[in-house]
Amino acid sequence: MSILAPSWLKVFLAVAEHGSFNKAAEVLLLSQPAVSQKIRQLEAALGVRLFDRTPNGARLTSEGEVLRRYAHAMRWLMLAAEANIVNPSQTIKRRLDLGGTPTLSSYCLPAWLKHFHQKHPNILVHLRTDTTSHLVDIIARHGLHLAIIEGELPDETTVAYTVLEELPFYLVTPPEAPWKDYQSLPLSALHGQRFVARPPEAQTRRWMERIFAQHHIQPYIIAELDSPEAIKEAVSHGLGVTLLPECMLEDEADTARLHVLRIADVPLKRYLKAIWPKDIPLHPSAVAFLDTLKTTFPHLEDVLQKARNPDLETLYTLLEDQNAP
Repeated sequence: MSILAPSWLKVFLAVAEHGSFNKAAEVLLLSQPAVSQKIRQLEAALGVRLFDRTPNGARLTSEGEVLRRYAHAMRWLMLAAEANIVNPSQTIKRRLDLGGTPTLSSYCLPAWLKHFHQKHPNILVHLRTDTTSHLVDIIARHGLHLAIIEGELPDETTVAYTVLEELPFYLVTPPEAPWKDYQSLPLSALHGQRFVARPPEAQTRRWMERIFAQHHIQPYIIAELDSPEAIKEAVSHGLGVTLLPECMLEDEADTARLHVLRIADVPLKRYLKAIWPKDIPLHPSAVAFLDTLKTTFPHLEDVLQKARNPDLETLYTLLEDQNAP
């Protein structure tokens, strides 16, 4: 009989995902000593140390990382078996825990989710909108199956990712701005201009400041707004100018209330990326979502083939069944 009993794996995964014995105890409705005892028993049975205990929480050892990979697979397999035994003739709703940055959640994901739902009506999508850095942290802790972000990764070693496409940025001004008859401007024209920006901690703001610093541009920041939509509205009312990605400027209604210009001498672009947890199989619901994006991003075919863990191909086949949770 295996020493990896489901009850032990449940506790192990809770500690691994939350990085804390206390937090795992809260989630599992157990006491902290009970969780600690379970982990000590599991470590003793396996003969290895699974976590390094630190003042800031619990961090997986290399042996713990290996167990986490297989523990996720075993949990998925048990759920699939239960679903097909208890409800063999019913369509079981699967779930996709998806993350998106504010811009993408408002402007890209709705259309993609509509297409996804048409192909997979039995998968429930739970969308979490957050900043890039927070989404990367959640993905690294296996708190989401997949996230779509734009821009730079704080640490490219903590998650798996692929670049989907370039995301061009444009200068956006009120329609009555002095540049209303221009189609493009040099970046230097922004020096001293009233600017509506994201907060300092936002990745978009940091990217913008790097570009400006490289070219000795000093805008006059008059407002910091945490919503891309609020920034666009503020510009339309004449508060100032800003830089926005192309995907936010495709609505025909915007042409009457905004003026869009290209920066002629400096390429302003970031990159649209899909990220997911490393070292565990890409979740079947995430596979299904990325598969629906292949018509837009054909290279995802190769990405999906590489993301599937060959050691767990039998498990994948089971989980991709129509009735898998």
